[in-house]
Amino acid sequence: IPSELLRDILSRLGLKANIHASLVCKTWFQVAVSVRKLQPCPWLFYQMNGEADGDYVLLDRLRSQAYKVYFSDLKDHEFSCSKDGGLLVSKKKFPSYLVFLFNPFTREHIYLPKAAPTSCLAFSEAPTLSSCLVISLNDRSICSYIEIATWRPGETLWTTHRFENLLPGRRWKSCVFSNGVLYCLTAFSNIGIFDPSRATWNILPVEPCPAFFQVDLCRRVLMTEHEGGIFVMLTSRNKNPLMFKLNLKRNAWEEKRELGGLTVFASHPTSLTRAGLSVEERNRIYPSHNGHLGVYYSLGDGIISSRFPSSNYLSNRIAWVDPPHNNFNL
Repeated sequence: IPSELLRDILSRLGLKANIHASLVCKTWFQVAVSVRKLQPCPWLFYQMNGEADGDYVLLDRLRSQAYKVYFSDLKDHEFSCSKDGGLLVSKKKFPSYLVFLFNPFTREHIYLPKAAPTSCLAFSEAPTLSSCLVISLNDRSICSYIEIATWRPGETLWTTHRFENLLPGRRWKSCVFSNGVLYCLTAFSNIGIFDPSRATWNILPVEPCPAFFQVDLCRRVLMTEHEGGIFVMLTSRNKNPLMFKLNLKRNAWEEKRELGGLTVFASHPTSLTRAGLSVEERNRIYPSHNGHLGVYYSLGDGIISSRFPSSNYLSNRIAWVDPPHNNFNL
């Protein structure tokens, strides 16, 4: 294969496929390493304890560096999604929601049209891209239908789709974008898929997972994805987290005892998954909470580094965010 063509092919691979390709031969190894894309380790973004509204911290966990920043418009907010350095923020403004995309590093704001109260909010890619898609799901669990609204940069109104409610009484709790479609999860392990390119909504025939039916008032059900794989974490302050992966071939949830070298940064808005971190950080889950460094759960050996804090644990006002690839000033 000509070197330029090989470089072009390998540059299109994700990290896992790139590593596999690098094992072919010495030439492929050299090219694969030269174009390998490593994702940055996310930072933690949270409000300062005991401070007035608007005082926040951006915490670089790897370097143990914290930066105090001020954002007056985040009062009474909730973080709904985190991706590519952006945060999707919602604020209750009865009878509707104020929704905007926000980057805590650049301070850029993109305001969206007013939205109806929603169960799930997510966006597909960096808000600075014209192809970014924001999706709002309102399940109206007692109704015979659900509403899914979409918005793209430059639009002045949401585009609303209405579908039959195939799971009446079930509330959609979490969602994540993967391979261009939105996966939504109920607290009872049901999975729904919205395909924006076809404007279709379907329920996957996935076998119910008994672990999801256990009653635990402190439990959080979190979703994440990595290169098309859908993962769900069941977390609690008083129990070890459980990790499941969706097997789309078998339509079943499979419990994972290890993550294949992945690292999960868990937060209520969005949990971010990383590959290629140090050996010590692999197969770990790092929960989000104010200012605590080094707290983790090791999925491989069941070790918890220290007791998880009792307050602000996986709050929807704390999020992991991707730092910019280029230089920035705080």
